[in-house]
Amino acid sequence: MTAQERQLPPANKNVEPTEGDARDLLIGNSSRRVILGIVALAAYWAWIFSIFHANVLNPFATADFSAYLLLCVIVAGASALSMVVFALAGWHLQHVVDRLWFGIGVALLSILAEVPAFLGQMGSELGFLQAGVLFALGGLASSFVYLKTGPFFVWLRRAKLMRSIALAFLLASLLYVLPLFMDPVVGIVMIASFPVASVACSHLASKGIGPKRLEDAASYRAYLEAVLDRFREFVPTLPRTLLYTLVFGVTSYTVLSLAVENGLVVVIAASIAVSSLAFAVYVLSKKVEADSDLYRMLLLPLIALAVLPFPYVPEMLKVFFLALIIFGFTCYDAITWGDLADEISDRQLPVYASYAPPTIGNFAGIFIGWSVGALLYAGLGKAGFDTGYAIFSIVIVIALVMLLVWDLVKSRKEESGEPQADAFLDKWKAACAEIAEAYELTNQETRIHTMLARGRNQHYIAEELVISPHTIKTHTYHIYKKLDVHSQQELIDMVEAKL
Repeated sequence: MTAQERQLPPANKNVEPTEGDARDLLIGNSSRRVILGIVALAAYWAWIFSIFHANVLNPFATADFSAYLLLCVIVAGASALSMVVFALAGWHLQHVVDRLWFGIGVALLSILAEVPAFLGQMGSELGFLQAGVLFALGGLASSFVYLKTGPFFVWLRRAKLMRSIALAFLLASLLYVLPLFMDPVVGIVMIASFPVASVACSHLASKGIGPKRLEDAASYRAYLEAVLDRFREFVPTLPRTLLYTLVFGVTSYTVLSLAVENGLVVVIAASIAVSSLAFAVYVLSKKVEADSDLYRMLLLPLIALAVLPFPYVPEMLKVFFLALIIFGFTCYDAITWGDLADEISDRQLPVYASYAPPTIGNFAGIFIGWSVGALLYAGLGKAGFDTGYAIFSIVIVIALVMLLVWDLVKSRKEESGEPQADAFLDKWKAACAEIAEAYELTNQETRIHTMLARGRNQHYIAEELVISPHTIKTHTYHIYKKLDVHSQQELIDMVEAKL
């Protein structure tokens, strides 16, 4: 019996599917949990989108929106800070994150960001410092709301996770639009309900999953060392992540300033709606099991094409270009979280402690982007803002192109850098290629399989292919599973048997 045959479910139709079988279905026995998880993600993203509703949440009566825009920068910074706090204090917090009382607490703290606007509608305007403190507390708590969705991410497998993210993004775009058509007070109350709904759905979706925690760390010092190890694993991916999030941060700030100054909030709403629909169509029409590193590399020119002409197009056409940027960023984000969820599941890593380090890089990039946007706006004013963004976009595009070229050069380094293969090495590569074709390995899996068969360790492969170690580990797990082997030696023996 082959490995593929052993993985088939029983033929008896009366057998109830197990939890493992059920989680392979998008809608089926696991539909309740999947739907709750999708709503949890959608509600969180809707809150993040809605915090930038200047015409709804701006707590100041003045026509100058600069103070409100600065509050948005504070929210972005507080979100990044919250993950730093968790990374440092996770030894204690990992035991309470999945508790209901903790979820209720962070949901209520998130609502504080809506309090200044609500009081303003009631005729009691707060000062900037007071509003800034409430916005900071709301942003700080919001990332913990997102962290609570972690068990759901890990529970779903790659294709189902990507589809769930696509549906959640689409639902979030609809929820984001609703407060625009409501009375401001009703809109504020609705936005305040988003983090509460997210926490409630996350709690129900994750119930019974039992997220793994970092129990093997004997002390707080050992915990910090484990977290530092996680940071080191993600160091190779940081340049690309920071570039993507920086582009997204500056561009979204640019469009927000344009929208609030000219009454074009519909630009943001339309851009998110278009990109969410495109992302849903893209994901639902594909198996999304292909080479994730290749997808990430292809997203670089897409972002560059959208960023470069952005400052020069008419306001309403910015909808299309912003939609491309959001689409590219969402694809990159979803693929990255899919890789991370696969790794956590395959290696049985602690969920919360494993999510915090990469999330810091993600949120930090957005915060830096928003800060750059605020500095450009403050330094150049409304008249010179487009010129400043144009210069910034050219610099970013050059950096993106350099990163793309670097990826292409490194991906071919093994071929060009190795000495001419002799006859035996040719036979060895042919045997590897034959096995890869027979077991339907992807292109990236084929490259990694060939290097594993030559005795290369995972650290060496990660450096050669410019891929993070955790991605190599995930690919290796999938290769072993497809080949039905349990070690590198068995893999090598399998190739030798072909010679």
